[in-house]
Amino acid sequence: MRKAGTPVFYDAKGARKKWLTAICGLLCATLCAAAAWLVASLLLHPVLPSWIALPDTAASAPETSASDPTIEGLPVRRDGSGEVLAPRVVRRSSEPAVSLLHHVGGGDPNTDLRTVLTFDDGPDPIFTPQVLNILKQYHVPAIFFVVGKNAEARPDLLARMVRDGHEIGNHSFSHPDLFPLSSFHQDLELTLNQRIIQAATGRSTSFFRPPYGGNPEPRFPSEVVPILRAGRLGYVTVGQGIDPADWQLSILAPGVQTSRLRRARTPEEVAERVVRARNDGHVVLLHDAGGDRSLTVAALPLIITRLQAMGHTFVSLSDLCGVSREASMPPVAARDRVLVAGNRLILSILWPFQRGLGFVFLIATFFGLVRILFLLVLVLLQWPREKRRVFSDEYTPTVTVIMAAFNEEKVITGSLRSLLNSDYPALDVVVVDDGSTDDTLRLLRDGFGDDSRVRILHQKNAGKMAAMNRALRAAEGEILMLADADTLFPPPAIGYLARHFVDRRIGAVAAGVRIGNASDNILTRWQALEYSTCQNFDRRGYDLLNCIPVIAGAAGAVRREAIIALGGFSPDTLNEDMDMTWQLLRAGWRIVNESEAVAYTEAPNTLNSFIRQRFRWAYGTLQCLWKHRDALGRHGALGWVALPIQWLHQVLLPPISPFVDIVMIYSICVGRVEAVALFGFVMLAAEAVAAAVAIAMGAGNPRLLPWLPLQRIGYHPLMWYVIAKSIFVALAGTAVGWNKFARAGTAEMGGDGATQPTAERMPAAEPVISG
Repeated sequence: MRKAGTPVFYDAKGARKKWLTAICGLLCATLCAAAAWLVASLLLHPVLPSWIALPDTAASAPETSASDPTIEGLPVRRDGSGEVLAPRVVRRSSEPAVSLLHHVGGGDPNTDLRTVLTFDDGPDPIFTPQVLNILKQYHVPAIFFVVGKNAEARPDLLARMVRDGHEIGNHSFSHPDLFPLSSFHQDLELTLNQRIIQAATGRSTSFFRPPYGGNPEPRFPSEVVPILRAGRLGYVTVGQGIDPADWQLSILAPGVQTSRLRRARTPEEVAERVVRARNDGHVVLLHDAGGDRSLTVAALPLIITRLQAMGHTFVSLSDLCGVSREASMPPVAARDRVLVAGNRLILSILWPFQRGLGFVFLIATFFGLVRILFLLVLVLLQWPREKRRVFSDEYTPTVTVIMAAFNEEKVITGSLRSLLNSDYPALDVVVVDDGSTDDTLRLLRDGFGDDSRVRILHQKNAGKMAAMNRALRAAEGEILMLADADTLFPPPAIGYLARHFVDRRIGAVAAGVRIGNASDNILTRWQALEYSTCQNFDRRGYDLLNCIPVIAGAAGAVRREAIIALGGFSPDTLNEDMDMTWQLLRAGWRIVNESEAVAYTEAPNTLNSFIRQRFRWAYGTLQCLWKHRDALGRHGALGWVALPIQWLHQVLLPPISPFVDIVMIYSICVGRVEAVALFGFVMLAAEAVAAAVAIAMGAGNPRLLPWLPLQRIGYHPLMWYVIAKSIFVALAGTAVGWNKFARAGTAEMGGDGATQPTAERMPAAEPVISG
């Protein structure tokens, strides 16, 4: 049980920090060990058998080194016949080096009626099981050239292929064009896929088919070089003599010359193309993944039955080459067993983890879009209500501005002068110097000591909450204006806020806070855009439901009797303004937003200052969420809308944010650029629409909008670090101070470049309407 007055999460004994440090250390060590294991698995090439009897001239020839650049220009020499190629680089002292491609696999297709079905690009969770079911129904063997990125997600399908008597070939990990890649990169592609096959099946494969290239008689460097590289690792390359182009789903109608007039291909046409090409070879190329393969699935029974009716026999690729499956797909070699066992353990964790990441990615995207659209609808509904509000000049309650100051010598004078220049008639200021070690106190006394509207109090340094409570006790106004020592107020701002309190139901009013030093650098411009399109925008929407998350301590107004009834400002959290706001809502007060009341604050203009400020905000928000956790599902929209959104976007989604990034980076690496681009476009488009609406409502500078994409990209890792750190510190129970950043004194009114609102007071005779 937390003692009264003790900050939320604080663990005086430090026991939680010790346990958390130990757990994190163990987790990091485990991850490092797993990463080192996987790296070792990739750098140590799998042991593959040499099962094809090569001619003596090739068998005795030395293999080229992995870094040999000369293989691209070597002449190609062939011997044997068949669609399976065993490559070697032959070097003789008396002759130039040549690329020897030894062909095996079957005799003359006109007399040797053995046929091998091959399927590329799988496994696919939809079409591969259908293909396997058809093959099982007709008792036909096949070989599946799998892509590692797909096999990694469905190892169960690889296991089923082997269990059903089929063979597996290596089709690279990410399906790139291998020719432009370096030898090392191609080796990684094949080795990573091989390790996945080994972990899923307990067997290795020596069959390889390069992506985008299955020519049984390769001639060009783009075809030969990947084959020679694979040969160095012990692979034989499988071409195809029969290619019905089953991936082509539509064709031009007869007599039609324009590509716009196409018709869908039929399964009969695919099967007929295989039948017509039956004498071109023994190996049929089909696809079970890489797009819509329903045409292949429908054509497969026709291909099987028609070729069988013509006397063809379907055999495995090993049978066609005259070897057993144990020779071409042997159990994992003794040297690799330990590595594969470790890989199987790691991948058994990574496979469900990867599926979970995909689910998390969808959830994060969904809730991100829902939040944007939800707030956009609220803002569009609230905007006309704001326009209809009418106020009276007759109501002018007394207002006391309360301010805590600690080492604010660069900004305190400008802030107080802006307050005293207000056009509000019943105004005074209480400022408490919290033991400043600079010239703050001297500047206050020299500049405002003789002003009857300003009371200057001094105390030993006791923290912001103690200073604010000291100011609260000294304040006499009916309405208290909250102000930071760097905030600049245009003359009408206080009056815009005070006019709402004519409604006795209203306990607090939020002002629109903007950045006064947006021109400092790119970081302050980003913050100016964020304040306009996120913070002020959100408050405007939440106003409709009476669940504004926070009355900013930089600029806001609160009814004095309401804050006194709460017992003043609580020391429980670093976000005293958010804590106060939620307490007021729980006490039944109404809180409204006043967009016309604008104040300008100084934003951190260095990365270190920015992180310090945002850490305090993030940690304080966690404290408030935990303190008010019993309000979930209660107290109207606060417990049903505002708090769940805060929990979701401040606690639950941020820790998984880096994993969403991992999914995106992984997707790009494996060639799913279109999906990532679509996701990015949808999210950015939604945010751009909301930002444009916010700017159009007069909430900021439209010239900042082009910064939006870069801001979202740049903010993302910074905010993840801040929130991750705040969660860690909360779990550890470490004491956290105010984390105040040093002021630069560069803020000024209108410093975000936006047009200031110019709303007018309405005549006293008009009816008074609020909310």
